Amino acid sequence: MKVGVSAKRPETPVSLTLSDSLKITTWGAVRINQADFFSASFQIMYGEMVIYIDPFVINEAVKADFIFITHAHPDHRSLTDIARLAKPETIIICPRKVATKLKKSGLQLQVVKPGDVLELNRLKCVVMPAYNLRPVFLWLKAHPVAAQNVGYVLNFDTGQRLYHAGDTDYIPELDRLGRLTVALIPIGGDKLTMNCADAARLVNTLQPDIVIPMHYEISGKFDPETFRELIKSDIRVYFLR
Repeated sequence: MKVGVSAKRPETPVSLTLSDSLKITTWGAVRINQADFFSASFQIMYGEMVIYIDPFVINEAVKADFIFITHAHPDHRSLTDIARLAKPETIIICPRKVATKLKKSGLQLQVVKPGDVLELNRLKCVVMPAYNLRPVFLWLKAHPVAAQNVGYVLNFDTGQRLYHAGDTDYIPELDRLGRLTVALIPIGGDKLTMNCADAARLVNTLQPDIVIPMHYEISGKFDPETFRELIKSDIRVYFLR
């Protein structure tokens, strides 16, 4: 897989400030092989706490307190970015298959599986399942249940709740997420993640205050305006790119 910075990436990172203490930042588009993608990579600033989720092709940035990885696919589990962002006390929260890739790194690892709950300073993390319902070929799924890939609900002590879905379809377990401040939802279809209609159905069911689409090909099949039109009017849609 050939990876680099997309020509469509903005000159500076794009941020969304949710409150005085909570801000989401993305570095923008990446180039994978011959296509431009908006990835699932985000920085979360919560007061003085620095969090990254699936960091991928990130430019110079402040070091992490916590790095959350959803699964072992290389556009989510970037060893280069993890090494760049980690300091000795950084904790890497990840499923077992990612921990296997990192076992010789010398980093602090916290291995998780769906259903786990972590208490991390002023942050409570609920680990959600993430998997595909439909096979890519014959019976083979890109993200099978057995892989124990995950998404994360970050519960901040201000009462704000952020959900990063990882790579998943609209699976039954997601109906139990409860009220969310912001949902980071993968859209792309092709039996790898939710298609536009399924993503909109999930968002309208959950009714987060804000939804941020991710993991979609720029100038590809995904039409941002079509997605926006499918979302209930009281839910704010932000495209951070």
